[in-house]
Amino acid sequence: MNLQLLRALIRKDIKLFMSDRRAMIITFMVPIGLASFFAMIMGGSGAKSGETAKIPIMVVNQDNSKVSSEIVASLQKDKALKVQMATEKAARDSVLRGKTTVALVLPPNFGRDSSRAMFNGAKPIVTLLYDPAHNIELQMLRGILTQQVVQAASKSAFSPDTAPQNLDAQFKSIEAAPDMNPQQKAAFKDLFGSLKNYYQKTDAGTAGAGGSASGGATSPLGGGLQMPCEMKEEAVAASKGSSDLSGAAHTFSGMAMQGLLFWAIDAAIGILRERKQGLWKRLRAAPLTRGLLLAGKIGSSTLISLLTLLVVFGWGALFFHVRIQGSVLGFVLVSCCTAFMAATFGLLIAALGRTEQQSRGYAIPAVLAMAILGGAWFPSFMMPKWVQTISLAMPSRWAVDGFDAMTWRGLGLDAALQSSLVLLGFAAAFWLVAFTRFRWEADG
Repeated sequence: MNLQLLRALIRKDIKLFMSDRRAMIITFMVPIGLASFFAMIMGGSGAKSGETAKIPIMVVNQDNSKVSSEIVASLQKDKALKVQMATEKAARDSVLRGKTTVALVLPPNFGRDSSRAMFNGAKPIVTLLYDPAHNIELQMLRGILTQQVVQAASKSAFSPDTAPQNLDAQFKSIEAAPDMNPQQKAAFKDLFGSLKNYYQKTDAGTAGAGGSASGGATSPLGGGLQMPCEMKEEAVAASKGSSDLSGAAHTFSGMAMQGLLFWAIDAAIGILRERKQGLWKRLRAAPLTRGLLLAGKIGSSTLISLLTLLVVFGWGALFFHVRIQGSVLGFVLVSCCTAFMAATFGLLIAALGRTEQQSRGYAIPAVLAMAILGGAWFPSFMMPKWVQTISLAMPSRWAVDGFDAMTWRGLGLDAALQSSLVLLGFAAAFWLVAFTRFRWEADG
């Protein structure tokens, strides 16, 4: 291969790229702009962010009992929620207009019925009015509410003020139960009878000491049923602060990958335009083989792609604290293989396209599909299982995973080798198809 001619071809394409300043700036700024926008949304500005955005909810307390008041107070103390009291009509209207994520409606007699339901009584119905666009927030509130209701209702159920009445009601329900045999009824009566004796003895002892039954007696579950353990959250990442910046790092990886694929379309259009102008036909008369000419195009596109990656990740490092937490050599390797894959992809578009319009028509949807399915817009683990399987056939998936591994995950060179080898496999396939299908002259 004539390396001097190859360098001349590469130098010519890079000069053409640099000569169109507006196109060059767009090539750099589109991925930077998209990455910056999504990174700011995901809270990866690099600086210490302020208070985490709270989920706005409304509470309709139609009961106003001690139990419901305790639940409302606990919800108001939760750091993840922004609680506002409202009527049911106002809450429905707010959810309908998208101003409130979820509205909680506590029905009348909720405190009494929920404490009795601890002993197999009729369960009160709590209504959750929610915006269909916020199903995740609904599930989160359901979990928080379950904990608060269990704690408050059990505390009320076993309090000295209400436990005797609840136990008397339970005795009546046992007597009236048609599907319970005498042995079962006797067992339950002994159980609840022991609890009733406990409260009677506690009341008598408190009264004898000069106290009041209602004011001095204690409950065996004075604080209500509690969670049997505490949860400790620990983010597993390369460094203490890298987990906070994982969203920004992933966003810049994805948008850089998407930017390269769109640049590949521009490179392909340039090749088609040169062929239409007869440049390729004239080059056939020069001492240039097809392989050398196509290698020159791939070489220049690879260098421009590497420059794009350098600018995009440089911007992320300066303004969003994106760092290489893993292997620096691995990051360079993934970058080179990604740039080479993008260059061969552009050549593939030029080889398969007959006209500029036709090439754009199928290339743009293909790039968008590769970006979305490959995890460029959001992490692949958030997608359905069958989509994750399909994404393995996308070079963008391996490029983004490789960049993630070298940045915020902080993995070693071995993680970069896997992604790089797969990317080289895609590049080889693109090159093979492009080399065999490339036409020197335009149709017609």
